[in-house]
Amino acid sequence: MRLVKQLGLGFMLLLFFAAAQAASYNKGLLWKIERDGQAPSYVFGTIHSEDTRVLNLPKSVQSVFDSSKIYVMEALLDEGALLTMSSSMLFNDGRTLKDVLSTLTYAKAVSAMNDYGLPEAGLQLLQPWAVAITLSTPKPKTGIVLDLSLMQQAQAQGKQTAGLETVEEQVGIFAKLPMKEQVLLLEDTLKQLSNIQQIFATVHQTYLARDLAGLERLNAAQQASGNAKLGQKIMVKLVDQRNQRMVVRMEPYFKTGQAFIAIGALHLPGDAGVLNLLAKKGYRVSVVY
Repeated sequence: MRLVKQLGLGFMLLLFFAAAQAASYNKGLLWKIERDGQAPSYVFGTIHSEDTRVLNLPKSVQSVFDSSKIYVMEALLDEGALLTMSSSMLFNDGRTLKDVLSTLTYAKAVSAMNDYGLPEAGLQLLQPWAVAITLSTPKPKTGIVLDLSLMQQAQAQGKQTAGLETVEEQVGIFAKLPMKEQVLLLEDTLKQLSNIQQIFATVHQTYLARDLAGLERLNAAQQASGNAKLGQKIMVKLVDQRNQRMVVRMEPYFKTGQAFIAIGALHLPGDAGVLNLLAKKGYRVSVVY
């Protein structure tokens, strides 16, 4: 009995320290990744935003970026990638958006997308997931969001640029959803439209505070506000599974060293987050900013 109690205590301590380790990655956007025999590299959490508060990097982050040799983003957005993304968003079987939505949902989608500058004629061609994703992001003004701004800076500085994924892998998460689930996703998004600006503002504030745990809570709350089962299915594919893939694909850049790797901030925290996965592989992970 005494041995059982000791083993139980040891197990509880193990759980405590594992949780403490994951919790240590709850705040910070720029992280130093080190291993003996390799020059340090850095992982930076981004947000899909063109807000000047986001684009104007703090000096500590800009300095690390400027001294890096290679810039790595989630997926390179070259001309071919943009063409692939655009074609993946469209129906290719003769159907239109109007064919798969109820009359009321379609009318709401037309109104919402018209506000984004897309007339009904163009909207007809889009699959429901593409409309949902468009409405889930702030209305573009310049189109230059943070990771794209960093890519432009890297190119101007003559750095090598690379992507961890292909656009096909990214859009496939949504494009491969059954049509019924795509419609549910769009319906949930349309229900949130009245709150979307407040949601964006809160996300920006949380990001600027470097509060990764806060971003996780906001994401969980958004999932709970809609179809929770569908939301969980998408997040496993969109975050957890991609975390595993991205960590594997980061490692060659770590071996070379002096890489600046920019990925969405939501990929960083938690037990299944990129930072904890790297620590489990033996990398030393420490916050810079």
